[in-house]
Amino acid sequence: MMERKPCKAIIEWDKDKDPSKFPLNEWLRDIVVIFGEVVGKNIHGDAWTVLVRVTEVVDESHTYADVVFIVDEAPWHLLERGFSFKLWAGRDIAAVTIL
Repeated sequence: MMERKPCKAIIEWDKDKDPSKFPLNEWLRDIVVIFGEVVGKNIHGDAWTVLVRVTEVVDESHTYADVVFIVDEAPWHLLERGFSFKLWAGRDIAAVTIL
């Protein structure tokens, strides 16, 4: 089993999300990263659950956060500095860039 060390990231939340309403330093659950496409509410392709912990609110749409996959089979290379991906929770909710 791999060590699950969180990575530092900056998250740009969709305009209908108010990051100041997220609890600081608590893991948000039920968020996934999708590799493939979403048709309706069905995922076609691979998806991995991630945990996101907001550590600081930057402005009305950006936060700093810790991000970590919770399964060993996840694409760990995506947590390398500079990689970006979308977060999904029933729909796209944010874009993450690993710092």
